[in-house]
Amino acid sequence: MRKSLAILFIICIGFSCITGCQTTDKTRTKAEGTAVGIGGGALFGALLGAAIGGKEGALIGAAAGALAGGAVGYAYGTHVANEKEEYANAEDWLDACVASLNTTNKETLAYNLELDKNIRDIDATTAQLVTDYENKKIEKSVLEEEKVKVDAKLAEAEEQLAKANFELENQQQVLNETKTEVSQEEYTKALDGELAELKLHIEDLKVQTEELASLSSRMSV
Repeated sequence: MRKSLAILFIICIGFSCITGCQTTDKTRTKAEGTAVGIGGGALFGALLGAAIGGKEGALIGAAAGALAGGAVGYAYGTHVANEKEEYANAEDWLDACVASLNTTNKETLAYNLELDKNIRDIDATTAQLVTDYENKKIEKSVLEEEKVKVDAKLAEAEEQLAKANFELENQQQVLNETKTEVSQEEYTKALDGELAELKLHIEDLKVQTEELASLSSRMSV
């Protein structure tokens, strides 16, 4: 157990070193993305690890999940909204920002639609399992196994929500900047529209995340 805890500690420290060596805004953004990824990955890995090997498995799974999640988080922490200096002019950068928002909107919408279907399936399965357990047709372990799957889906949804919020926060800063420039009125309108749409998708995802949490609680018998 101590070994597993040490692994997790080393991984977290390692990512802190990677993202904490500099103090620029871009580096802080990458650090924020890494932190989100580590948290989501650790939770996901712990849930699966617990199913395989109890507490020890959970710790090992958390360590592995943190490593994978941290890598993903660092990748989306490198965000176009913070890379203005890499573009030839402000217009190219703003085009990239609008495109990034549009992509996130499409991805979040698609994820929400798929998650809605998943939740309906999980809801039906959960209701049946709880009924079977109450009628002593199945053991508690069957419910526990299903809860692990639901909790894993919940961790995935929470990570998707974190990514969408990360995009929202970054692009909101871009919008605030364009509002000060009359010449960028066209971009202001485009960003404003994309951000309004993303906020709606985020609200939908929040509701579905809460539904998953509720389904998980129903299996805690």
